[in-house]
Parts: sequence; structure tokens; C-alpha cells
Amino acid sequence: MEIPEVIVISKSKYDKLGQLLEEFCSQANTIWALFSTLAGQLVVQRGFVDSFDVLTINAVACSIFNSTMELANIVGDRKFSSFLQEGAGASMYYRSINDDYLLVTLFDDRTLPGLVKVASDDFCLEAARILEAER
Repeated sequence: MEIPEVIVISKSKYDKLGQLLEEFCSQANTIWALFSTLAGQLVVQRGFVDSFDVLTINAVACSIFNSTMELANIVGDRKFSSFLQEGAGASMYYRSINDDYLLVTLFDDRTLPGLVKVASDDFCLEAARILEAER
């Protein structure tokens, strides 16, 4: 069993990612969003209230995404980079940023899934740029 590495980012990158996630939530009209490592290390979150246990949600969301990645392998695909879970009143959208990071967001019927997908495309491009920057 491979033990995942702990990823450390600078305060500057943390602040930029936090602002970027804030903009994503506003643009996509989401209830909340998580940005974490695929191993389950929460990096930054926005929109949570006291009624949500952010760490439990993050752990379960990462597990769901990783299980789906394994399903992709079983059916002969390298990976599924995104997927949507739709409910009657709430939906969740999962999107891998690269091989290390994951964006998960919750939204309701006031938001179109296509809007979340387009906004997540923009978020992922900018987040990857921030993470790859030297300083």
C-alpha cells in the first residue's frame, strides 16, 4: 500500500487559492466548495456553515472520487476527470485538477450543472497555474 505524501503549499498560494475558490462559488452560485488533495488533505473550502462537518464531507467526497477513478480503470479508461451526482434538491460536481487535487462543489436547483462545469474549467486552469508557480 502506497502512503500518500502530505502536500505543503505556501501562504501566498493558499491565499490565492482561497480567493479563486471564493470567485468560483460566486460565479457558479454554489452552496459550498472544497479544494483538496486526492488523498483527502483539505486545502481550502468556502461556503460551509455550522451544520456541515467539512472534514467528514471532504473525506467521503475524496473516497467517492477515488472509487470512481478505480471504476474507470476497471472499464478500461485511465480516469474519469469529472462527474455529477444529481439529487432532487441538491447536486454535487467533482472535478480533478491534476493527478493530485480535487474540486468538489454542492449546488441546488437554482444553478445549472453546465454553469458549474464551465466555472470549474476556469477554476482548474487557474488553480493549476497557481500550484505550478515557483513562489
